[in-house]
Amino acid sequence: MEMTANVELTKEKNLMELLDLLRKNNMKEAANSIFEMAAYVDVMEKKMDSVLEELTTVKNQLHKMEEREAEKGLKQSLKRAVNKLEQDCKAMKEKLFEVKTEIKARAGEIVTAAKQKGKAALNRVAEFLGIKKKLEGISQNVQESIADVDKSIGKIEAFGTGMREAGQKIANTFRTFADKPEKEYGEKKFSKTELIKKPFQAKRKLLSGILNCADAAIEKTEQLAADVKQYQTDKAERETSIIDNVEAINPAELAVVAAGVSIWGRGF
Repeated sequence: MEMTANVELTKEKNLMELLDLLRKNNMKEAANSIFEMAAYVDVMEKKMDSVLEELTTVKNQLHKMEEREAEKGLKQSLKRAVNKLEQDCKAMKEKLFEVKTEIKARAGEIVTAAKQKGKAALNRVAEFLGIKKKLEGISQNVQESIADVDKSIGKIEAFGTGMREAGQKIANTFRTFADKPEKEYGEKKFSKTELIKKPFQAKRKLLSGILNCADAAIEKTEQLAADVKQYQTDKAERETSIIDNVEAINPAELAVVAAGVSIWGRGF
């Protein structure tokens, strides 16, 4: 059940074989749902890698941040937030790896069963619904990480506001000593905090993308179960229709057909 982390799920051998079998057996909708679910998982993995890269950039930026007395508290707080987010993302990647491994394993089992027992085994693709719980867990973790990032952005903005107001107060103090009226400086932002805030905003955007993919993948697992149920319903209706058509034939008509076959069999 091992799977290298860089193998895209949508290109995995067992899954591709399962999708081919589904399409050949008139289960195109189910095949599409599985493929789209796998595609969302692949995108989630790539975005998580991007988040981890962004976190490395932020850690380097914080390391270079000047150790001014006013900034020490913010720096330490952001360091803790970044370290926590990094650990959370690594944990989510492990959970996503488990999802990929389970999808691969289930696909292999269903393909083997279909080859041994026939196409009826393909109905087992509804079992992919079991992956929903793990995906929901990842979705919840991502939401919590987004909340943590929002808190960090809030702290940065609060620090910037405080520094701006302090700077304006000092400037007006000097104007007072110079017998000049106080000046209204407006809402000019503190440039350093805007610079620090950018990577956190980038991480939030990436995490939001991961959340959207997780929710879409969950929706596809639900759709897959509905696809299989609809396929089974349609199949049952087709079989019932065939039986009804046979039963609807008049016995007298069958006798005439049988007699005709008998006559032609004697050479007439």
